[in-house]
Amino acid sequence: MRRRCLLAAALTTLLAVHGPATPTPAIAMSTAATRSITTPSITTPSATAIESAAAKPAGLETGTHLSGDWTHGHGDAGNTGYQPFTGGLSTTNATRLHEAWQITGTPRGTLAAAGGALYLPVSVEGAGSAIVKLDARTGAALPFGVEADGWLGQPAAVNGTIVTVASDMANRHELRAYTPDGRLRWRVPLRTDRQADDLAVDDGLVFVGGGMDCHYDCAQSRLQAYRLSDGTLAWESDVAGDLQYEAPAVAGGTLVWPMRDSSGTRPVAFDARTGSPRWGAPASRGGISELVVTEDTVYAIEGEELCAWIAATGGKRWCRKDLAYVSVSVAPQRTTKRDTPSVVYTGAGNTLRALDPADGSILWSIRTNGDPRPVTAGGGLVFAQLWRAQDTRIAVLDASDGHILWDRVMSREGIFGTIVPAYGRLYAVDPYESVLALEP
Repeated sequence: MRRRCLLAAALTTLLAVHGPATPTPAIAMSTAATRSITTPSITTPSATAIESAAAKPAGLETGTHLSGDWTHGHGDAGNTGYQPFTGGLSTTNATRLHEAWQITGTPRGTLAAAGGALYLPVSVEGAGSAIVKLDARTGAALPFGVEADGWLGQPAAVNGTIVTVASDMANRHELRAYTPDGRLRWRVPLRTDRQADDLAVDDGLVFVGGGMDCHYDCAQSRLQAYRLSDGTLAWESDVAGDLQYEAPAVAGGTLVWPMRDSSGTRPVAFDARTGSPRWGAPASRGGISELVVTEDTVYAIEGEELCAWIAATGGKRWCRKDLAYVSVSVAPQRTTKRDTPSVVYTGAGNTLRALDPADGSILWSIRTNGDPRPVTAGGGLVFAQLWRAQDTRIAVLDASDGHILWDRVMSREGIFGTIVPAYGRLYAVDPYESVLALEP
């Protein structure tokens, strides 16, 4: 999911293992009654134990890709929320989902999954943050040990490299790349006044952005693309307006970012290879809360309105303003209502819908027991967290017609988190509370 979470130290839980005296990531294991798993210590290398970019990679660092990886917070660089490899999770067994393991602690943001492991940003006792690595099968902590005194943004895990934005208490920002076992590959300073901590990785480039000449808003924004292989700068572009904290989205050579100026907020498209501007949609006063890019279409929720534009030119395809839309994902799978090459799944006002991407018409629509946010899809299934003021539920639906196959209460706090299908399981993040793994 692409929502910026604020640090909540009051919810920090201590790590229930014997470890070093230095602050440790706040995360502890609990399991289903039929399992007995102990949590190993999380090792934290010293700040001086840094490997150069020329260090010989080992193990998963060679770019191993397993079917079921979830490289970005919302699936891929385009934020589509689509999982093409569900590992056998399907309509035939989704009704039998049960808890495989659960971790309590202080997760921030959501999961990236690569090489059979989960990478998760968490709060650290006292101050700061960390990225922890978990075994996707057992939930056990694996050696990684990446910490920061300030803030670590949502990681992406692409081609055996874990990338994140780090910001310290002095408002200095860096882009960092790590091996899958936590060794620093490269780091580059980001020369911005205010840095967005979400990023996207596509076609060998890491896209980041931040604000310049900032007071309450920033007069201009700096967009940058760095090579994933060695951290060298591919291009840099300064554009007028305040770049928003939502994650960028990129697909098919089109990079899109929400930008705000005095007239409002709009999606602005750039050439992903050069950084040159392509088009900007008309401004909206409502702000942009969701942004998805496919090979040919840009989708965004502006205020409560869901709109689609032609990715190459910015020409408007359609808009829907009949409900208060809050989430969107796009999956190349068909429904029983119409033979379309892909489907837009969207949540709005206790309603989940499947839309035809060509014209935004409704393929099916159902009432749900809460606001569906976020929504992801794959394997003929739609996954959603259903948010209400009093609790949050996890629901799995049949993508063909929207009927609910399985649901359960995840949180009694009424806070919406994220949901990730990977490796034949469903992983749900309850912010600052827990991470839950479900299996059929």
